Amino acid sequence: MKLYKFLFFNCLFLFVISCSNKELTPNEAALQTCNCLKLAKDTSDEGVKAFTDCNSQTKEMMAPYRENPQWMSEWKDELLKIMKDCMTE
Repeated sequence: MKLYKFLFFNCLFLFVISCSNKELTPNEAALQTCNCLKLAKDTSDEGVKAFTDCNSQTKEMMAPYRENPQWMSEWKDELLKIMKDCMTE
């Protein structure tokens, strides 16, 4: 049930981002990456699928920024800041 709630809120998050005109921030991308990493803890078939889907969505969201070294550096910094809390939840 937790997995379904997470997927629902993840899809809602992606919908809100895709419908807004604002750009994706490095912090938002880092939080999304963290959400995917949490899913990686579940090694069941369902968990692996959820992680794979989340990871694909995250890559798609970040695709426009991959060639921007400053944005990617900020994303990396944000991810490192939240990584400890991310993996202990």
